[in-house]
Amino acid sequence: MIFFLSFGGLLVGSFLNVVIYRLETGESFVSGRSRCDSCREIISWHDNIPLLSFLLLRGKCRTCGQRISWQHPAVEFSTAMLFAVTGWALPAPVDASSAIGMTLVLGLVASLTVVFVFDLIHMEIPVSALVFSGLWTALSLVLLRHFASPGEAFADSRLAEGLIGGTIAFALFYALVFFSKETWMGEGDAWLALVLGLALGWKLLLPALTLAFGSGALVGIGLMLSGKKGMESPIPFGPFLAASVIFMSFFGTMVGRAFGFFMT
Repeated sequence: MIFFLSFGGLLVGSFLNVVIYRLETGESFVSGRSRCDSCREIISWHDNIPLLSFLLLRGKCRTCGQRISWQHPAVEFSTAMLFAVTGWALPAPVDASSAIGMTLVLGLVASLTVVFVFDLIHMEIPVSALVFSGLWTALSLVLLRHFASPGEAFADSRLAEGLIGGTIAFALFYALVFFSKETWMGEGDAWLALVLGLALGWKLLLPALTLAFGSGALVGIGLMLSGKKGMESPIPFGPFLAASVIFMSFFGTMVGRAFGFFMT
Protein backbone atom coordinates (compact mmCIF):
# COMPACT_ATOMS: atom_id res chain seq x y z
CA MET A 1 0.00 0.00 0.00
CA ILE A 2 2.86 2.37 0.78
CA PHE A 3 4.16 2.02 -2.80
CA PHE A 4 0.77 2.89 -4.30
CA LEU A 5 0.35 5.82 -1.92
CA SER A 6 3.78 7.21 -2.81
CA PHE A 7 3.02 6.84 -6.52
CA GLY A 8 -0.30 8.58 -5.98
CA GLY A 9 1.57 11.27 -4.04
CA LEU A 10 3.73 11.97 -7.09
CA LEU A 11 0.63 12.56 -9.19
CA VAL A 12 -1.02 14.66 -6.51
CA GLY A 13 2.19 16.64 -6.05
CA SER A 14 2.19 17.48 -9.76
CA PHE A 15 -1.36 18.78 -9.41
CA LEU A 16 -0.42 20.75 -6.28
CA ASN A 17 2.21 22.61 -8.30
CA VAL A 18 -0.57 23.69 -10.65
CA VAL A 19 -2.70 24.79 -7.70
CA ILE A 20 0.16 26.80 -6.16
CA TYR A 21 0.85 28.59 -9.45
CA ARG A 22 -2.78 29.27 -10.33
CA LEU A 23 -3.71 30.51 -6.87
CA GLU A 24 -1.46 33.45 -7.68
CA THR A 25 -2.68 34.00 -11.25
CA GLY A 26 -6.36 33.35 -10.55
CA GLU A 27 -6.64 30.66 -13.24
CA SER A 28 -8.82 27.57 -12.91
CA PHE A 29 -7.18 24.52 -11.32
CA VAL A 30 -9.05 22.00 -13.45
CA SER A 31 -9.07 23.49 -16.94
CA GLY A 32 -6.24 24.47 -19.24
CA ARG A 33 -3.00 22.68 -20.07
CA SER A 34 0.20 23.13 -18.08
CA ARG A 35 2.60 25.70 -19.52
CA CYS A 36 6.25 26.56 -19.09
CA ASP A 37 6.76 29.27 -16.47
CA SER A 38 9.20 31.08 -18.77
CA CYS A 39 8.00 30.84 -22.39
CA ARG A 40 4.36 29.89 -21.61
CA GLU A 41 4.39 27.11 -24.22
CA ILE A 42 2.06 24.17 -23.55
CA ILE A 43 3.95 21.26 -21.98
CA SER A 44 3.49 17.92 -23.75
CA TRP A 45 2.30 14.99 -21.67
CA HIS A 46 5.64 13.18 -21.98
CA ASP A 47 7.40 16.26 -20.57
CA ASN A 48 4.97 16.45 -17.66
CA ILE A 49 5.61 13.10 -15.93
CA PRO A 50 6.29 13.77 -12.23
CA LEU A 51 10.03 13.74 -11.37
CA LEU A 52 10.96 11.60 -14.39
CA SER A 53 10.49 14.37 -16.97
CA PHE A 54 12.50 16.82 -14.84
CA LEU A 55 15.39 14.36 -14.72
CA LEU A 56 15.22 13.46 -18.43
CA LEU A 57 15.08 17.14 -19.43
CA ARG A 58 17.92 17.91 -16.99
CA GLY A 59 15.79 20.56 -15.33
CA LYS A 60 15.26 22.63 -18.50
CA CYS A 61 12.26 23.42 -20.70
CA ARG A 62 12.38 21.52 -23.99
CA THR A 63 11.12 24.57 -25.93
CA CYS A 64 13.02 27.55 -24.52
CA GLY A 65 15.83 25.87 -22.59
CA GLN A 66 15.18 27.90 -19.44
CA ARG A 67 15.65 26.31 -16.05
CA ILE A 68 12.59 24.66 -14.52
CA SER A 69 12.03 25.74 -10.94
CA TRP A 70 13.16 23.22 -8.33
CA GLN A 71 9.79 23.80 -6.71
CA HIS A 72 8.19 21.32 -9.14
CA PRO A 73 10.23 18.19 -8.34
CA ALA A 74 10.53 19.20 -4.66
CA VAL A 75 6.74 19.39 -4.19
CA GLU A 76 6.22 16.14 -6.12
CA PHE A 77 8.84 14.25 -4.12
CA SER A 78 7.74 15.71 -0.78
CA THR A 79 4.09 14.84 -1.42
CA ALA A 80 5.05 11.29 -2.38
CA MET A 81 7.06 10.92 0.84
CA LEU A 82 4.27 12.38 2.99
CA PHE A 83 1.72 10.03 1.41
CA ALA A 84 4.09 7.12 2.07
CA VAL A 85 4.47 8.18 5.72
CA THR A 86 0.67 8.34 5.97
CA GLY A 87 0.48 4.75 4.77
CA TRP A 88 3.14 3.75 7.29
CA ALA A 89 1.60 5.61 10.24
CA LEU A 90 -2.05 4.64 9.70
CA PRO A 91 -3.45 1.10 9.68
CA ALA A 92 -4.57 -0.24 6.32
CA PRO A 93 -8.26 0.57 5.66
CA VAL A 94 -10.55 -2.35 6.45
CA ASP A 95 -13.93 -0.69 5.90
CA ALA A 96 -15.54 2.38 4.35
CA SER A 97 -15.02 4.49 7.48
CA SER A 98 -11.29 3.82 7.71
CA ALA A 99 -10.88 4.34 3.95
CA ILE A 100 -12.64 7.71 4.16
CA GLY A 101 -10.50 8.59 7.18
CA MET A 102 -7.26 7.89 5.33
CA THR A 103 -8.50 9.85 2.32
CA LEU A 104 -9.26 12.83 4.55
CA VAL A 105 -5.80 12.66 6.15
CA LEU A 106 -4.20 12.60 2.69
CA GLY A 107 -6.39 15.54 1.68
CA LEU A 108 -5.30 17.48 4.76
CA VAL A 109 -1.63 16.74 4.01
CA ALA A 110 -2.10 17.97 0.42
CA SER A 111 -3.83 21.17 1.57
CA LEU A 112 -1.11 21.94 4.10
CA THR A 113 1.57 21.32 1.47
CA VAL A 114 -0.01 24.01 -0.71
CA VAL A 115 -0.11 26.42 2.26
CA PHE A 116 3.52 25.62 3.14
CA VAL A 117 4.87 26.32 -0.34
CA PHE A 118 2.60 29.27 -1.20
CA ASP A 119 3.39 31.14 2.02
CA LEU A 120 7.08 30.38 1.62
CA ILE A 121 7.08 31.91 -1.88
CA HIS A 122 4.57 34.73 -1.60
CA MET A 123 4.61 35.54 2.15
CA GLU A 124 0.84 35.06 2.19
CA ILE A 125 -1.53 32.26 3.12
CA PRO A 126 -4.31 31.72 0.54
CA VAL A 127 -7.25 32.06 2.95
CA SER A 128 -9.96 31.10 0.44
CA ALA A 129 -8.20 27.87 -0.55
CA LEU A 130 -7.38 27.08 3.09
CA VAL A 131 -10.98 27.56 4.25
CA PHE A 132 -12.45 25.43 1.48
CA SER A 133 -9.89 22.63 1.66
CA GLY A 134 -7.84 22.32 4.83
CA LEU A 135 -10.47 23.64 7.23
CA TRP A 136 -13.34 21.53 5.95
CA THR A 137 -11.10 18.49 5.62
CA ALA A 138 -9.96 18.81 9.25
CA LEU A 139 -13.55 19.31 10.43
CA SER A 140 -14.76 16.31 8.40
CA LEU A 141 -11.98 14.17 9.85
CA VAL A 142 -12.91 15.12 13.42
CA LEU A 143 -16.61 14.46 12.76
CA LEU A 144 -15.80 11.07 11.24
CA ARG A 145 -13.75 10.07 14.27
CA HIS A 146 -16.56 11.26 16.55
CA PHE A 147 -19.30 9.28 14.85
CA ALA A 148 -17.04 6.22 14.69
CA SER A 149 -17.31 6.08 18.51
CA PRO A 150 -21.09 6.35 19.08
CA GLY A 151 -21.05 5.46 22.78
CA GLU A 152 -18.48 8.06 23.74
CA ALA A 153 -19.50 11.00 25.95
CA PHE A 154 -19.28 14.30 24.08
CA ALA A 155 -17.10 15.94 26.74
CA ASP A 156 -14.49 13.19 26.29
CA SER A 157 -14.87 12.89 22.52
CA ARG A 158 -12.41 13.73 19.77
CA LEU A 159 -14.95 16.24 18.45
CA ALA A 160 -14.93 18.18 21.72
CA GLU A 161 -11.12 18.10 21.77
CA GLY A 162 -10.98 19.43 18.23
CA LEU A 163 -13.55 22.18 18.76
CA ILE A 164 -11.87 23.36 21.95
CA GLY A 165 -8.42 23.20 20.37
CA GLY A 166 -9.57 25.05 17.26
CA THR A 167 -11.31 27.76 19.28
CA ILE A 168 -8.29 28.36 21.52
CA ALA A 169 -5.82 28.40 18.62
CA PHE A 170 -7.94 30.71 16.47
CA ALA A 171 -8.64 33.11 19.37
CA LEU A 172 -4.95 33.27 20.28
CA PHE A 173 -3.75 33.99 16.76
CA TYR A 174 -6.61 36.34 15.91
CA ALA A 175 -5.74 38.36 19.02
CA LEU A 176 -2.15 38.62 17.75
CA VAL A 177 -3.46 39.71 14.35
CA PHE A 178 -5.87 42.26 15.83
CA PHE A 179 -3.59 43.91 18.37
CA SER A 180 -0.58 44.01 16.05
CA LYS A 181 -2.67 45.18 13.08
CA GLU A 182 -1.25 42.23 11.10
CA THR A 183 2.38 43.19 11.71
CA TRP A 184 3.10 40.07 13.81
CA MET A 185 0.71 37.66 12.15
CA GLY A 186 -1.61 37.70 9.15
CA GLU A 187 -5.26 36.67 9.06
CA GLY A 188 -4.25 33.53 7.19
CA ASP A 189 -2.17 32.41 10.17
CA ALA A 190 -5.29 32.56 12.37
CA TRP A 191 -7.25 30.34 9.97
CA LEU A 192 -4.32 27.95 9.75
CA ALA A 193 -4.15 27.85 13.56
CA LEU A 194 -7.85 26.89 13.53
CA VAL A 195 -7.00 23.94 11.27
CA LEU A 196 -4.18 22.99 13.64
CA GLY A 197 -6.44 23.04 16.68
CA LEU A 198 -9.21 21.09 14.96
CA ALA A 199 -6.92 18.43 13.58
CA LEU A 200 -4.86 17.88 16.72
CA GLY A 201 -7.22 18.75 19.56
CA TRP A 202 -6.46 20.83 22.65
CA LYS A 203 -4.31 18.14 24.28
CA LEU A 204 -1.65 18.43 21.56
CA LEU A 205 -2.11 22.16 20.97
CA LEU A 206 0.63 23.38 23.32
CA PRO A 207 3.37 21.00 22.10
CA ALA A 208 2.34 21.71 18.48
CA LEU A 209 2.59 25.49 18.96
CA THR A 210 5.85 25.05 20.87
CA LEU A 211 7.22 23.08 17.90
CA ALA A 212 6.03 25.70 15.41
CA PHE A 213 7.34 28.74 17.33
CA GLY A 214 10.54 26.96 18.34
CA SER A 215 11.43 25.84 14.81
CA GLY A 216 10.47 29.26 13.44
CA ALA A 217 12.76 30.97 15.95
CA LEU A 218 15.67 28.64 15.16
CA VAL A 219 15.31 29.18 11.41
CA GLY A 220 14.99 32.94 11.91
CA ILE A 221 18.14 33.06 14.04
CA GLY A 222 19.98 30.94 11.49
CA LEU A 223 18.97 33.27 8.65
CA MET A 224 20.08 36.33 10.62
CA LEU A 225 23.43 34.80 11.53
CA SER A 226 24.01 33.90 7.87
CA GLY A 227 23.20 37.44 6.81
CA LYS A 228 20.21 36.42 4.67
CA LYS A 229 17.70 38.17 6.95
CA GLY A 230 17.81 41.21 9.22
CA MET A 231 16.09 41.90 12.54
CA GLU A 232 13.18 43.59 10.77
CA SER A 233 12.91 41.13 7.88
CA PRO A 234 9.58 39.28 7.77
CA ILE A 235 9.62 35.49 7.92
CA PRO A 236 6.50 33.53 6.91
CA PHE A 237 5.09 31.59 9.85
CA GLY A 238 2.60 29.51 7.86
CA PRO A 239 5.16 26.87 6.82
CA PHE A 240 6.06 26.20 10.46
CA LEU A 241 2.40 25.85 11.46
CA ALA A 242 1.67 23.58 8.49
CA ALA A 243 4.73 21.41 9.19
CA SER A 244 3.75 21.21 12.85
CA VAL A 245 0.26 19.92 11.98
CA ILE A 246 1.67 17.25 9.67
CA PHE A 247 4.40 16.16 12.09
CA MET A 248 2.13 16.05 15.12
CA SER A 249 -0.56 14.18 13.18
CA PHE A 250 1.85 11.28 12.79
CA PHE A 251 3.96 11.54 15.94
CA GLY A 252 1.69 13.53 18.26
CA THR A 253 1.15 10.83 20.86
CA MET A 254 4.88 10.27 21.28
CA VAL A 255 5.66 14.01 21.40
CA GLY A 256 2.76 14.68 23.75
CA ARG A 257 4.02 12.12 26.25
CA ALA A 258 7.55 13.50 26.10
CA PHE A 259 6.26 17.07 26.43
CA GLY A 260 4.18 16.10 29.45
CA PHE A 261 7.18 14.41 31.04
CA PHE A 262 9.40 17.49 30.71
CA MET A 263 6.63 19.82 31.90
CA THR A 264 6.18 17.89 35.17
